[in-house]
Amino acid sequence: MNLEHLRLARSLYYQFFGNLFVFSKQNLDSLHRCLGVMKENSFDEELLDSFDLLLQNSQKNLELFFKEYEDLFLSLKNAIPITFSYIEEGFENSKALLCVREILSKSILRRNEVKFKESEDNIGFCFLLMSEFLKQKEDDLAKELFQKLIHQNIDEFIKFIFEHKKAYLYKEIAKILATFIEFERSCFNLSKVSKTTSKKVQNDLSRSEFLRRETNKKRRVNAKS
Repeated sequence: MNLEHLRLARSLYYQFFGNLFVFSKQNLDSLHRCLGVMKENSFDEELLDSFDLLLQNSQKNLELFFKEYEDLFLSLKNAIPITFSYIEEGFENSKALLCVREILSKSILRRNEVKFKESEDNIGFCFLLMSEFLKQKEDDLAKELFQKLIHQNIDEFIKFIFEHKKAYLYKEIAKILATFIEFERSCFNLSKVSKTTSKKVQNDLSRSEFLRRETNKKRRVNAKS
């Protein structure tokens, strides 16, 4: 497998997922075009139906993506955690956040605190970071981030999406993500994680997580208006 030939395609996939898990009106402006390019460079022909469904909806009404994002990730009940800290340990600002900051310190990249209000261990931010690492040929940093965080925790995140009753468009996104993650594991010579931990995401929201979701919901309402 010639990874150099696949560098830009892999970067595009990470950018696509990053935009959909960070989410803003600006991020979705190019969604339809991006999906078209990804479909043409699909890693699995079985995903073509998923691409077609997303292409159809991204052309008709982007509001559907906004609404579903809010239902899945910003709801105050049964919301899917969107940070690696919360997935790993059940609370925010844990070891995962320190891990991303340590990796970032080895690069020239930094989080733009004006445009990006989430923490560095936000799943969307980590995908966008992977996209930039690949573009800049920072392969060692890409592998470190993937191996230490994404590889260890992303299966649980995907499972949350598949199991959520309000997931429709994001279930198709999760199918594409699951296949792409397996492809990335082969790129980094990693096997699928067999994760067994006693930790489960807390049923009750911490005050910081409650405020985060409230703030993000208001921000997205203002962005749409």
